[in-house]
Amino acid sequence: MKKKTIWSLALALALVVSAIGASTAALAAAPDTAEPATTIATENEDAIWEQIEAVEEKSDAIFQRNAALWEKLDEICNALPDDYDFTNFDEAAFIRNTNALTEAEKETLLADIKELNGLDAEMETLYAQLPDCDNMSLYEKALEKADPKVLDEIDTLEQEYDRVCEKHADLWDKVDEAYFDLPDDYDFENYEEAAFIRSLSFLTDAEKDALIADYNRLTEIDSQLCELYNSIWGNTGCESGICPL
Repeated sequence: MKKKTIWSLALALALVVSAIGASTAALAAAPDTAEPATTIATENEDAIWEQIEAVEEKSDAIFQRNAALWEKLDEICNALPDDYDFTNFDEAAFIRNTNALTEAEKETLLADIKELNGLDAEMETLYAQLPDCDNMSLYEKALEKADPKVLDEIDTLEQEYDRVCEKHADLWDKVDEAYFDLPDDYDFENYEEAAFIRSLSFLTDAEKDALIADYNRLTEIDSQLCELYNSIWGNTGCESGICPL
């Protein structure tokens, strides 16, 4: 995803939090010594992550090419009554049966869905080739050997990260909305979070300063966490302030 906001950072950290939490009890009695890190990232894994990113970009492109039509579909769904049965909601069947779309619009969306389903299948295949999150023996073995002081530092940083994220969550929601309203020809390759925030007229100068300060602190925390993760798991692939874990 091209946008590098606190939400993408928070998602990256969530998986690591669950891995650490699962081994807390086992670590309580661990000796206060650090052993060589277990390298869990391989060249093959790096290649898989690159393929996953490529598939995600294809999915984004499909949504973007008919963005107005997908927004129209969202409006139709949002207008459904509160008691609508979403339990077995079938998007394709819903599109075929709605009277709020023309036949041409239906065919366009159904074609997009067919492509997206194919990409979803590719994504599942790629994720299946990564370490199984339900059987993370390499991760857990490294955790068992980790210095408890390092784990304490990780826990402290992650708690601070959550606090900073929540402090101005309502403002970040507005920033995200503005981001997703950008035109298709926006220069995303040179996107800069601070510059984008400065450009938003609906924010006061004080709000802009607060968000930029939050973003800078989150980036610092993320960088520190990357170093700590690497000290436990070896080369996790942390770069540019974004941890792939």
